Amino acid sequence: MILLAIIIYVFFNLVPRWVMNEKFKLLEKNFNWKVPFLKLSGLLFSLLFAFVLTYTITKSTKDKFIENKNVIYGYEFNSSMEKYGLQDGMKIKSINGKEIDRVSDILSTIIFENDYIEMSVEKNGIVDLVVISELDILELMQNQKEDLIVPIMFDSNGENEIKVTTRSYGFSDALSRLKSLLDQAYYIIDPNPSYKDVGKYKAIPNDSDFRSQLTVLSLNLIFLGILNLIPLPGFSIGNFLISVIETIKKKLFNNKRKRIIGFISITLIVIILVIKIYF
Repeated sequence: MILLAIIIYVFFNLVPRWVMNEKFKLLEKNFNWKVPFLKLSGLLFSLLFAFVLTYTITKSTKDKFIENKNVIYGYEFNSSMEKYGLQDGMKIKSINGKEIDRVSDILSTIIFENDYIEMSVEKNGIVDLVVISELDILELMQNQKEDLIVPIMFDSNGENEIKVTTRSYGFSDALSRLKSLLDQAYYIIDPNPSYKDVGKYKAIPNDSDFRSQLTVLSLNLIFLGILNLIPLPGFSIGNFLISVIETIKKKLFNNKRKRIIGFISITLIVIILVIKIYF
């Protein structure tokens, strides 16, 4: 997908030259101020395309989840959770004084909440408080081999399933998803987050589903967008700054020299990325 993202970026970068043709050359010759901004077309349109893809994927997906308030039969806890006093059938009322909306939010709240956890639980009308220290949270992360917390879906007779909520995603969800992809793209560049930061990264399904492939494409476009913010020749912002200098001085730099320096810049950045990721 990274190759397709590069092709898309190069395409958008060349569109102004193709569309304007002789007019673009005339603008360059006259040192028109439109030229530096036209050289940002690859960066801007690639990021816009990534947003359009993300928005389309998000709108075409239905969100299915279980609300914590609908877990009327309580939860099942594995042995790692039971040692803190949690028992099967307990309902989780709040964590650190905050009510939990979704079942899927419980584990992430426990793991990524700062310091210790105070969990208000209830069983058979009796409310209790379970405390989990930060060291215990780290141990849970290290020893997790199965689901720590699972909602009980049916009553004791195996009937009357709890309600599963379905809703359509909106514009704010698309923005949230885009922010998550931005975090993941930054993680590729700086793959050393603290364990508290890991909650920002959402898994991309590892399958051949068309929407998953488009999500990976969006991620790669955003990754390229971040790289092209580097103010070096060969990258969008670097080329923009060179064009600004040329426009101010009304004198073009040597094209061959610009291409060589740009190639060297890109090669160095790729080498640095490889070292950061694999070493």
